[in-house]
Amino acid sequence: MTGWFDEKTLDQLTLPEPRLPSLERWLLQEVWTMARLKENDMVPSHYLKSGESLVNEMECMLTATADSYFGELCASPSPSRTVADFFAHYEEGCVLILDGCSLREMPRLRELAGISRRPVLEALCSRSAIPSATERFVGERLGLGLPVIGPSRLASRRELKEKSIRFQFFQSPNENQTISDDAGHVLIWHRFPDRRFMDSTASTAEFFDSIWDTLEIVWKKTVQALPPSRHVLVTSDHGYLYLGSGLSDRSLDGKDRALNGKRSREFEKEEPLPAETPELFVDRQRRLAAIRGRCRNRPQAPSPAQSVYRHEGISLMEVLTPRLILGPMEV
Repeated sequence: MTGWFDEKTLDQLTLPEPRLPSLERWLLQEVWTMARLKENDMVPSHYLKSGESLVNEMECMLTATADSYFGELCASPSPSRTVADFFAHYEEGCVLILDGCSLREMPRLRELAGISRRPVLEALCSRSAIPSATERFVGERLGLGLPVIGPSRLASRRELKEKSIRFQFFQSPNENQTISDDAGHVLIWHRFPDRRFMDSTASTAEFFDSIWDTLEIVWKKTVQALPPSRHVLVTSDHGYLYLGSGLSDRSLDGKDRALNGKRSREFEKEEPLPAETPELFVDRQRRLAAIRGRCRNRPQAPSPAQSVYRHEGISLMEVLTPRLILGPMEV
């Protein structure tokens, strides 16, 4: 076991109290930090692999000794961390949702905020929906009264127009769109980095280097294009698992059979639901099930067959997401 496993950590794992707050602090303050990136010679892929090793050890320990953290991940999060709550606090606030962005990228987001002279007012964890799917996030976590639909269908939704929310949908890093300074809120959805996980290069840790580099391009087209006087929330709909060598829980092999090899699945009315087990979350009311933990299941990306970046299950890195609130640009 590595050096982070000290007496304080042992207490957090064994005392009968909520574990998620301390896990969030650990991830943000010890694992996914600029200091650890520097320890890895500023090479994002090295930082990814060393950080994932720490998280994997922690999740294996928790699964074996304190798996109640799964219940905390699945519980309804505080409404104070929804997009709707941010809009309620900031009259003309702007929101950028980076589809599939994870806590790993938080140091990069903070660095880009500094480059664009926007002070970081809050850097915390937000949460995906359960399971960690985009459509579920739209309907269940935005807090805007929307149905469970994909973000590409939001532009014409009356729920946004009635709340004076202008919606803009970006599909590629180099895409340019004009963002006006008209009154009202702005909601931007960017398909980066999730769309990249379908790329044929998404089978190695080095793929993460391109995510790190491309974030600067995406930032310039979105955050830096927003009116400088506005507050900005940067967040994500879900994270993702990195399932490199040795980073999958082999005890979960085959536990996804009821899901047809997927990380989650919705069941038709006539289909029998599987039994809930330590490895499988089942919501009988919504008729869905999802895998718990780091399972190397059948890949969801169309290609390549060996994609190591997955989501739609229930694990720390799929469910916990970045929540970064930025102040107006400093002169």
